[in-house]
Amino acid sequence: MTTATNTSGKVYLNFVDQWLDTLPASTSEEFKDFAEATPSVIEIWVYAGILQYPGTFNDLTRWVKMKYKKLNRREILNSEIAALHSDIQELRMAITSGEIKGDNGAARLAALEKELRSHIEVSERINRTTDKRGLILAGADRVMREITNIFKDDPQFGEPIENAMNAVWAKVYSEVST
Repeated sequence: MTTATNTSGKVYLNFVDQWLDTLPASTSEEFKDFAEATPSVIEIWVYAGILQYPGTFNDLTRWVKMKYKKLNRREILNSEIAALHSDIQELRMAITSGEIKGDNGAARLAALEKELRSHIEVSERINRTTDKRGLILAGADRVMREITNIFKDDPQFGEPIENAMNAVWAKVYSEVST
């Protein structure tokens, strides 16, 4: 963890907090609210890029982990899938060894296999949705950075471009979030 001090003597424990202090208070609070509500660090990184975050992805990731507890739904779902698979194997062995009668075991086995298939479908849906959202937001971020670089030397376009980028970001994010 790095520490830095600004001209007013304020000590920062990380680069992200220092950057957030350079933003207008309302923008800083909106970003913090977004970071708290968004499960994906990649989406937080893209939004930070739109706000001209100059730091590294690793700094931002550490800051998010330090400030906001994120539930790893993929990891939870994958562990449930592994547990269900193990339960199915144990049930099959119990049926084969005669510990559980065939008809009763078959009904349990069918229910567990159905639950396993359901978990796998949900896992695949989460992966597809997350990948799609990440790609769309990364593409939007890249376009916005390129436009900013093209017009960086022309101050008359600075504010209108920034306003347009914020509007586009809001629209794209709302479309991929629904």
